[in-house]
Amino acid sequence: MKADFHLHTTASDGSMTPTQVVDWAKRTGLEVIAITDHDSVSGIDEAIKRGKEVGVRVIPGIEISSFSNCEIHVLGYNFDYKNPAFLQDLAGIQGMRKERNKAILARLNELGLPLSFTPDMDGVGRLNMAKEMVERGYVKDVNEAFEKYLGPKGKAYQEIKRTTPMDAVKIIKKHGGIASLAHPKKYLLDKKLDLLVGGLKAHGLDGIEVEYPRYTDYDKSEFRQIAKKYGLIITGGSDFHGDEDKDFQVNPDKATLRALKIRY
Repeated sequence: MKADFHLHTTASDGSMTPTQVVDWAKRTGLEVIAITDHDSVSGIDEAIKRGKEVGVRVIPGIEISSFSNCEIHVLGYNFDYKNPAFLQDLAGIQGMRKERNKAILARLNELGLPLSFTPDMDGVGRLNMAKEMVERGYVKDVNEAFEKYLGPKGKAYQEIKRTTPMDAVKIIKKHGGIASLAHPKKYLLDKKLDLLVGGLKAHGLDGIEVEYPRYTDYDKSEFRQIAKKYGLIITGGSDFHGDEDKDFQVNPDKATLRALKIRY
């Protein structure tokens, strides 16, 4: 089964609408996808509707941006995304994101680099800002935007109160979902992966994103060992944002398919 469990749309920092992402998935031969916008579920219904029309199974998903010494992202799947209690939890996460955006945009203004975003916009993240900085000629590419301004060592980087990774996992689990640690290589390189996974497992972590673009066989072997140690399922995805050419597909194993309630 050809799958991709990590896709972004215009509901957060992707450049394609949910419908366009599903159509792209169909063209590339994907059978099952998950829409995992940053701190947003507003693109899910549109994607599911289009998926039914073209024959692509769409799993409700999210990528919650959290922080504990560094940026840590937690993927959620098949949670009750329409539940009022979940939406209230999500509003709290979105409020923290907006406060951070407000501080970053204010700092960029001070640096003489104004952008068109307003702090109250939903789904806006640093990637959106980086892309506009390129368009305005402030930087030559997105990497420079993060290195000089938006990354942890950048001039406009702001640390505001954030959701913790433990709370991100708890929220997903509280609403019936599956929680997986996204793109874990950074924590492997920092020699913190085992500690992080062990801590999150205690709060209900279900999986780890083993399959990801540019991961080496060594990387994936290390992640699989961690998954085995903590009894985690293996997830994977392209982290597609719509404006890159990623020829990447995942063939999930039976344990992952069962956990995500996908027939095989």
